[in-house]
Amino acid sequence: MPKKAKIGVVGYGTIGERIADGVALQEDMELVGVVDVAPSLPVRALVESGKGYPVFAGHKDAVPALKSAGVKVAGLLEDLLQEVAMVADATSPGIGARNKEKYVEHGVKAVFQGGETHEVAETLFNTMANYDAAYGKDYLKCLSCNTTGIARQAMAVDHAVGLKEMICLIIRRAADVSETHKGPVDALLPDKIPSHQATDFGIVSPHIKCITSVVTAPVCFGHATTMVFETKGKMTKDEVIDLFKANARLRIFRLEDGFVSTSHIFDYNRDRGANRGDMYEVPVWEETIYLDKGGRRLFSTNMIPQEAIVIPENIDAMRCALKMQKTWQAAFDRTNKGLGLKKGL
Repeated sequence: MPKKAKIGVVGYGTIGERIADGVALQEDMELVGVVDVAPSLPVRALVESGKGYPVFAGHKDAVPALKSAGVKVAGLLEDLLQEVAMVADATSPGIGARNKEKYVEHGVKAVFQGGETHEVAETLFNTMANYDAAYGKDYLKCLSCNTTGIARQAMAVDHAVGLKEMICLIIRRAADVSETHKGPVDALLPDKIPSHQATDFGIVSPHIKCITSVVTAPVCFGHATTMVFETKGKMTKDEVIDLFKANARLRIFRLEDGFVSTSHIFDYNRDRGANRGDMYEVPVWEETIYLDKGGRRLFSTNMIPQEAIVIPENIDAMRCALKMQKTWQAAFDRTNKGLGLKKGL
């Protein structure tokens, strides 16, 4: 029986806890443990949940507080690094760059999150865009949640008919549910054009011109993006719907069926029993899919479930760096199987 890839997760917050759950679902990976520096609410919830993930302290000074909260400390970060082949670093921006020194020292590969600077990694990573270029590299960085959602739709279209350029208007949620210190409360905040999403997407897919604009809105869950694609080949609306349904990381929803807002989609996921109400897919509203210019300009509006959207790509990055699958499609399909993602929805 093939050996499982041994994985650690450093930083057990909003993203880290979801990466840990995703890794635990993969048949060919073993979650060795998670690392944090304090008995945060996610860490306390982990202890109470009975999931049994071993918890390591980020440094020795963190051990007393963790133990006082009932956490059985399995060791320090350095102990974890002696057991794993790769980590997902989901710490706060800037900490990952400091942690990288320890990863290098222990010969451990790592995937970092969108909040880190680009310099922390050898390349930005997106499964469908640059898997071959990232294959076997030691340090990768995933795109942000919005850029990941943009890339999924863009690459699906590019692979099908060729994509020349795109313009994206992102309505960005202001803060995660627990980030009570952030705003705005009653305002819309525009950002410079192009925003960082265009720059980042251009790194993984430089042949596609991309312009993005961001407006931050006072909501806590779910971004929304209206995308305009200029394509090389022609498409019909039915062909676009079929294309998106054929990608297990995209999902079609209909306003007509009652999915009239991002909140309705979130509630639907909770009602169907999804863990935390999480959604790995990018929802696309069918009624927003529109084509003109003889089928060569495509409009659509999607939702970006910011808490879980990057989890599949993080797992793909592990497969890529560890050379577990040679092609993006093989890695994509294997990750999807573990996460329970299906085509045709």
